[in-house]
Amino acid sequence: MITLNKPELFAYYALLSGGTYSPDELKDKTKPKLIFISCGSKERPDGVKNAVVALKGAGYDAVSYISENTAHEFLTWRRSLYELAPLLFKE
Repeated sequence: MITLNKPELFAYYALLSGGTYSPDELKDKTKPKLIFISCGSKERPDGVKNAVVALKGAGYDAVSYISENTAHEFLTWRRSLYELAPLLFKE
């Protein structure tokens, strides 16, 4: 909710096992440089994948990551951060 309420402060959005964004939620707001959405394979991976497809279709740079054999737990978040971190520092 922080990124959606203060989009002018954040250039990168990341949801690590915490839901999804839709193009409608981001409409008429400052466009982020990257949207990263992840979850464990035991959560709702189809929702994450579908959200990223919709975001890409709306012109956003969006990436999904699914952590194999995990749920809403520390290992999911740790793996997600490992995948996200390099995306934050590339040119």
